[in-house]
Amino acid sequence: MRYKAKSVNFGIIYGQGAFGLADNLGISRTEAKEIIDNYKKEFPGIQKYMDDTINFARENGYVETLMGRKRWLRDINSANFTVRGFAERNAINSPIQGTAADMIKLAMQKVHAAMKKEKMQSKMLLQVHDELVFDALKQK
Repeated sequence: MRYKAKSVNFGIIYGQGAFGLADNLGISRTEAKEIIDNYKKEFPGIQKYMDDTINFARENGYVETLMGRKRWLRDINSANFTVRGFAERNAINSPIQGTAADMIKLAMQKVHAAMKKEKMQSKMLLQVHDELVFDALKQK
């Protein structure tokens, strides 16, 4: 059930149509179209975000994260449907994924500074998606 919900959420926001969703979930195209239509009806802000973001990208040639980092999209106005579609999906995805990346980087900087200030012997090792992994000193 979780897999199906994630497939719907991510598939719709990244421009997956009924054909792709049906194939991904192993359902009919009719059922997939119904899911997409109902989702967009329930959450109309999603379609507005997608349309507004693509229009912004077409006018400006880029999109940006909430922190102001830009992703340039040279193919956003391409006459080639496939190439343009890829750029449109990037236009929708980049502000979301890019903002998430910006946020985890800021968190890493703040956690590192706090650990240094407290003279902790534990170490921040790495980031995996939206998680930070630490080597924590075991107290005796």
